Amino acid sequence: MLLIIEIQNRIMTTSQNFDKTTKDAFVNHSMQIKELANNKSTLTQLKSLTSEVLTFWKESIGIDVEYFWTELKSQNIAFERRDELNFALSKGRFRRVDQGMAARKYWDSMKGIKSIINRYTNSEIQRLGEIIEQDEKGRLKILEKCLHRKSIPQTQYLKFGECMAYFGNCRLFNNYFGEDEVKELYEIWKSFKSE
Repeated sequence: MLLIIEIQNRIMTTSQNFDKTTKDAFVNHSMQIKELANNKSTLTQLKSLTSEVLTFWKESIGIDVEYFWTELKSQNIAFERRDELNFALSKGRFRRVDQGMAARKYWDSMKGIKSIINRYTNSEIQRLGEIIEQDEKGRLKILEKCLHRKSIPQTQYLKFGECMAYFGNCRLFNNYFGEDEVKELYEIWKSFKSE
């Protein structure tokens, strides 16, 4: 358990993919868990704490996630990974918007990482790239449709919000929209009224 926390902290502190606030939150949380673990916790409590630490790493996509699992493996720490890229390959989509965002942001760098090359065939790597592209295009269609209508359908409000978050987080607005259109999208979102 303590080795897992050390690995996590080392990856977090050296990461170039997280801001200082996020890094500090991970390290502070790790310190709290270490304190709890050192207070003569039961086996059940330790398993619960370990699960808490691993949740982010199990459910995320990214360069640092790959480094984390590679490091665990090199240290012979065996935990089952819920590989979200495998889910994307099998379903043709991402489970959650944050996973799609991470894949979109980091895929160009990730696809050359040894752990990806060792886990996936060339055609699977290509297919993952296609899934990322389809995800982006699908979100673009929703935003374009709402911009054209100048409104958000009641049933699409949450999806619209996800699309706005995706485009903002991945810095895609300028790739597809002019400055006035982006302002209009935000105004449409702001003026939405639930029925």
